[in-house]
Amino acid sequence: MGEDERLTPFISADEAALLTPTAKRSAVAAQPAQPRSWLAVLRSPLWLCLLAGLLIRVWLSMRTHGTLDGDEALLGIQAEHILRGERPLYFYGLSYFGSLEAYVVAAVSAVFGPSVAVLRAVTTAFGLLLIALTWWFAGLLATAARLPAAWRRRFAICAALVAAIPPVYDGIIELRTGGGWIESFCLMLLLLILAFRLTTRWHAGASTGELALWWAAIGFVVGFGMWIYPLVTVAIAAAVLWIVGDSLLTAIMRMRASVPAMRAIWLSFRELLLALVAIPACVVGFTPGIIWGASHQWSNITYLFSLGGGWTVQRAIRVARVSSRYAACVAPRVISGATPSESLPLTIIHTPLLLIGLGAIVVSLAAIVGSYRWPRPALVRARRLVALPALFGACTAILFCTSSASTSILLGCRNDLGGRYASPLVLALPFFFATAFTLLSMALSEMLATRRGDGPIASALAALRAPGTPTQRKVALELLGVVALLVVYFGGQTTTYGLTNADEAFQSAYCTIAPANYGPLIAYLEQRHVQYVWATNLLAYPISFETDSRIIVADPTAVTDPKDVINRIPAYTDAVAHADRPTMLSFVTAGDRHPYLLQVLDARRVTYTAAFFPSQPGVDVLAVTPLSQNVSPLTTPSLNLFYCKVINGPSDIPAPS
Repeated sequence: MGEDERLTPFISADEAALLTPTAKRSAVAAQPAQPRSWLAVLRSPLWLCLLAGLLIRVWLSMRTHGTLDGDEALLGIQAEHILRGERPLYFYGLSYFGSLEAYVVAAVSAVFGPSVAVLRAVTTAFGLLLIALTWWFAGLLATAARLPAAWRRRFAICAALVAAIPPVYDGIIELRTGGGWIESFCLMLLLLILAFRLTTRWHAGASTGELALWWAAIGFVVGFGMWIYPLVTVAIAAAVLWIVGDSLLTAIMRMRASVPAMRAIWLSFRELLLALVAIPACVVGFTPGIIWGASHQWSNITYLFSLGGGWTVQRAIRVARVSSRYAACVAPRVISGATPSESLPLTIIHTPLLLIGLGAIVVSLAAIVGSYRWPRPALVRARRLVALPALFGACTAILFCTSSASTSILLGCRNDLGGRYASPLVLALPFFFATAFTLLSMALSEMLATRRGDGPIASALAALRAPGTPTQRKVALELLGVVALLVVYFGGQTTTYGLTNADEAFQSAYCTIAPANYGPLIAYLEQRHVQYVWATNLLAYPISFETDSRIIVADPTAVTDPKDVINRIPAYTDAVAHADRPTMLSFVTAGDRHPYLLQVLDARRVTYTAAFFPSQPGVDVLAVTPLSQNVSPLTTPSLNLFYCKVINGPSDIPAPS
């Protein structure tokens, strides 16, 4: 194995020889065109992976009986407003989360009507796109690693299946319509694909025009992704490091090939100059953000810089604490799929799933490191398969631990207020699994010396049936064990989808006591012709969404404590504030028929009607409508009870922030 093989993650020795533009173009011209068979596309195993992904997502959606949290409902409300003529560019009340998802939901709702099913259908469709992108990326990696054709397909199938049946924690995040999570995942993976294609086409001697198109595509995805959700910076960082690292390694290889140092550096720098093409493309992709920022003091731009901050001793200590929490509960949750408040059977299942996931990661990373010390073909091949996904995974961990947005995880693992920011790691998991499976299976299959093209199962069974040495039988059993471990993983993840608490799966981490079923409460309000209601936001939005805003619900805390609660839809707050005797909703202890809110009304000699509805175990929702007089939580501090918690007295009311 040559020295060039040690230097770069994916450039082969043959490609390393093609260091001059003339040689590159000659090599490209010499390659015969490969006609693509549409019949082969229709027979692709990708369709089975897509079917598995569709079924698992539909199953989870059906099991949760239409449960959605407040942020998801708020996006649904935005989609309903789009159908009425509004043209928002960002999620209500935020200077991030571009409104692409709301427009897609609005388009589907225009045909089928607004519903929770429509929200889940949109994210499911993007989830299927994510599976297809994983398949595409896996194929590119396998081709660059020069895997045999049969093993290229197995690598892609394994990666796509892991993406199709993600750990349940990540699957829930992918299905949420909170503003742009699944769309940003798709853009992250697409950006990695574009960066990888740019460098491979670069080394294959593509024309300047083609490379400029790849740079333009990268720029557009960067700009568009920054509008959708700035979390795409993890993929941007990985893509930049990959491209720049490739350029530096190419310069080193040229110098080792007797090219003068200054000329080698200049050639690499000249090739990087095409990155200037990405700038106008980035501006085009970020156009919605520019339009919005110009009329909002560029708060979407300043938000991006607010996530960093200077390095101080206090920040270093905070980063260390976040890193510790990341290793202790955040990353294990993303890898295994464990949810914050799961049952004992689920914990028992998730423990071996975590070990299998960690094993795949360790095997893949060990192969990368070992390939530089022992550049054997199998290790170098594994390095080419997983180097870029591993770089991306490292970026997700580093940016999570250093971002100020992640500090909420310090409030405790069970709260899981910031764990979702680490979820992009799930995009790298398919490639860790596929690399570990391919590396081990190929090595064991070669040890059995079976017929070329035989799969791992066929190879192992043939070795067990044929007379052979004990060593061959041991290797055959080990090969079957590797396959069985993968099957157990998929079976375990599928089982967790069935055991996950349906009422809690899509609850917001900020309000875990909200009802799973708003039907009885909405029916009561409609029967009493209630149009205006005070309630905490995460209780309010699902009611407004499911009634298509026939019932307008607003949070008074957005006015009384604006630092703590964002006034997402000011028109709704104003409408309830000016309504005559609006109904009030609050959380109370289950079975308590004279909670603190009613005590306050009694002390003010207000007559009212009250009704109770089950929410979560131990918690009810109280609906109380004043009759004798109007009472406003905006002017009465003792009525400031609209929080996602049970208020049993003044001591339970949070102090203003």
